[in-house]
Amino acid sequence: MRSAKSGDLVRLYCSGRLQDGREFDLSPGRKPMEIFIGHGDLLPNLEHALIGMVAGERKQLIVAEGTGYGAYREDLVQVVTRDDFPKGIDPKVGLRVRVPTEGYEVVHATIVKVTDSEITMDQNHPLAGEDVQFDITLLEIVDF
Repeated sequence: MRSAKSGDLVRLYCSGRLQDGREFDLSPGRKPMEIFIGHGDLLPNLEHALIGMVAGERKQLIVAEGTGYGAYREDLVQVVTRDDFPKGIDPKVGLRVRVPTEGYEVVHATIVKVTDSEITMDQNHPLAGEDVQFDITLLEIVDF
């Protein structure tokens, strides 16, 4: 039976669990994900774990915060005045927004606090600072 290698297109299910028991699914609706191993579609740890797996195999993997979504960084929390917030967007706690930077990059942020005069946005990945347990099921190595 053929095992997965870098460059292969694979179909898989992947779900995660945080240390506090909260679960999330990277395969929404239990629809299989399709990725090319090694193309950066998943965390490097997850892609590396797929190498050598065969169709039908399941694997559990714990990704520590430092090798997954990174440590939580307070310097990525930014407070802006309502005047500096883009017009036409109704700021609500939990809303994900795209924020342009001085270097013309765009970063994603989550609104974490809204007052009459200020909006606090967090540019950390929602899973930053978390150790995550992933459950992977390799469904198929796609021939093309």
